[in-house]
Amino acid sequence: MALWGKIGVQVVESATGLFEKSKRSLVGDGSYAGFVKAVFAQVPDAQRVSEEGEDWGYLIYVQTAGSVQRRIADILPGDVIALWDAKLKGHKGLHTYSQTVGAGDNGPLIGVVSEVESKKSKVRVWQANQHVGQQTVENVSYRLEDLKSGVVKVRHLLFLFW
Repeated sequence: MALWGKIGVQVVESATGLFEKSKRSLVGDGSYAGFVKAVFAQVPDAQRVSEEGEDWGYLIYVQTAGSVQRRIADILPGDVIALWDAKLKGHKGLHTYSQTVGAGDNGPLIGVVSEVESKKSKVRVWQANQHVGQQTVENVSYRLEDLKSGVVKVRHLLFLFW
């Protein structure tokens, strides 16, 4: 856990820096995966990853719709989160909301966890912003308990020992 803490801090620092940089310029290639790759490129000893997202790190959490299939560790800042065709529906304040992410031509939504509120089952995620004319990286929150369909996977970053 101590080693993950060091690597996780480096991932968070890299993502924070790229979030600030995104106010002035494009980060990565503008895609979800491009942003995460740009974050990892700034972390020494981080394993380089492919486009598919299956080797983004060690799988620690899997949820399909409202059911958690796998939870072997807590979700931490610096983890990589991927959402496939995720439909979320719930309440924010007094209003109901409904959103779908990680569907269509852009493929799964892939981002870096910035904050975790485990009591509320809520994660804040740095992700590429797919809206033209706005900042290229955004920080968005998702309540995992509001997942009605789709899949969420969370991974700890893999690192290289030399």
